[in-house]
Amino acid sequence: MPNKFGLLLLFLIAAFTGVAQKSAPADALEANLRKHVQYLASDQLEGRKTGEAGGTTAAGYVANQFAQSKLKPGIKTEKGKGNFLQAFPYISGVSPNPGSDLAFNNASTGERKLEPGVNYSYFANSLNGEVVNAPLVFAGFGISDKGYDDYAGLDVTGKVVLAFNGIPEGLGPRSEFARMGTPMMANIAKERGAKALILIAQSDDFRSDPLSKLSYEPTLGDTAIPVVIIDRGAAAGLLGVKDVKEVNEIEKWLRMKGNAPPYQAETRPVGSVPIGNINATVSLKVDLVKKIVDAYNVIGIVEGNDPTLKNEAIVIGAHYDHLGRGGRSSLSPNSSDIHHGADDNASGTAAIIELARQFAGRNPRGSKGALPNKRTIIFIAFGGEEEGLLGSKHYVNNPVWPLDKTIAMINLDMVGRLNENKLTVGGIGTANEWKQLIEGRSTVGMHTEGLGHVYAQIFSLQLNEDGFGPSDHSSFYGKQIPVLFFFSGTHLDYHKPSDTAEKINYEGLTKITGYVAAIARSIDENPTRPTYKVAASSGMGGRTTFSVSLGTIPSYAEGNDGLGVDGVRDGSPAAKAGLKGGDKIIKLAGKDVRNISDYMFALGVMKAGEEYEVVVKRGTETLTLKIVPAPAARR
Repeated sequence: MPNKFGLLLLFLIAAFTGVAQKSAPADALEANLRKHVQYLASDQLEGRKTGEAGGTTAAGYVANQFAQSKLKPGIKTEKGKGNFLQAFPYISGVSPNPGSDLAFNNASTGERKLEPGVNYSYFANSLNGEVVNAPLVFAGFGISDKGYDDYAGLDVTGKVVLAFNGIPEGLGPRSEFARMGTPMMANIAKERGAKALILIAQSDDFRSDPLSKLSYEPTLGDTAIPVVIIDRGAAAGLLGVKDVKEVNEIEKWLRMKGNAPPYQAETRPVGSVPIGNINATVSLKVDLVKKIVDAYNVIGIVEGNDPTLKNEAIVIGAHYDHLGRGGRSSLSPNSSDIHHGADDNASGTAAIIELARQFAGRNPRGSKGALPNKRTIIFIAFGGEEEGLLGSKHYVNNPVWPLDKTIAMINLDMVGRLNENKLTVGGIGTANEWKQLIEGRSTVGMHTEGLGHVYAQIFSLQLNEDGFGPSDHSSFYGKQIPVLFFFSGTHLDYHKPSDTAEKINYEGLTKITGYVAAIARSIDENPTRPTYKVAASSGMGGRTTFSVSLGTIPSYAEGNDGLGVDGVRDGSPAAKAGLKGGDKIIKLAGKDVRNISDYMFALGVMKAGEEYEVVVKRGTETLTLKIVPAPAARR
């Protein structure tokens, strides 16, 4: 026989869910959520990558859903017409101009020109530049870090460095050298005086090598010096060996040497390994043109009804973009399969579509409901989140509602894999009222004969103080707006093609959607706006590869004129140094900083407890500040 208390608990939870979803019965809501996720995560949308057709189609789908729910378009066109799409510029790729080329001149074999796309390619984020008849130097893996130095004993000043695209311990994510990507290698080469960097492709099949595909990554910015990639056949000729097999043997030997303590690479010829000067010169020209397209936020508004409170707004958002067919952020190395992004973040997008329907007062069958809101509710599906929060950053710099009248931002990101009722809620420390509200709305109770007052928890809540984090709420918290971030947890399918629609917990997604609706209504109905406060940093990031921390929230927006600072953690080294959100770092620890790659390079050479200069632009001023890094927290 079922336990009496257990039945009561189920009844209480069902009652709570029903209250939160007056305009849409749970079964209809779940069916709608399933429909949205299945479409957004379908092969038809090809992973919803920003700037590509699938991403734009996804934006159109959300806009159509907002229109069907009778939301007011958030944007006005130049002709005064309403539009749900807020455009922002996005670099979707690069292409070489005519005249870009690569040629080697060997004393014994003469000049050899390589053919683009066949045996060489440009690194898509390469700095444009030209080198003529520069000497070529082979430097192993081109790494200098953590006691390992491929450049020891080498003079590369004014020369071009040739190196394997890899790291001594292989390419595992837990390697000591995991942060040594192409931009970092270019920074190291520039630091040693090199004019350009030529990388030897990882794959024997050049056309299948990830770097050969000219896939631009907006978050990286340009490299410090020009970078090109050559196939292993071309490398064999330069290294003086007969074929690709012997090139592979050289790489294997170097990797073995790198694994031998104390991580000191050999810097002179050993056997057939020609580390050092090569009897050849190189001429190259990199002239890449960036292709800029429109990407979109989708904005719909449900206007408030209270004569006074309608002038204040609550933003409810989720990003709709994903990874397309993989790329740098994929956790399936070298995969070009569709990354479906059902949980990340078709789940959150589906939830805000249905929340918009509820607050607009229309249920799935089209009949009018009764959810009159006092304040204005702004629903935003963000583009470009996977590329560095591009859409939300654009919005907070170009808001459709004054930010000082925006009282809260609620963000749903990966809410489709509820497991054991564990729900993470971030941003708890950004408003005095949040903790009581979040915990209170997760508790339901009823007075019963014999049992008295009985209470049940809807979720097992995992509360996180921090207002910053790797999702769109961070952009709003950086503007001193209280935020809440809902997240059902990570899983083995994260950023892989296997994040598919059939793996979504639709019952859990339905429950989370109802919970967020109840929280949003509580915020809306409270005549007093939430009280913003600076939250303690509780850390929602992953394993760090740096030994120091500055406490900045760097901007990943594309640019090469300095690194923007979106925010500064309270009490951090950056805060103590006087850095502020909105600053642009142009020099750190004596190194020029043009973008996130340069910043990470500078961060990698800094030591905790030592004082460094940081030069920032603040408006029209250029300021030189002193900063003392703290040891990085290890997770």
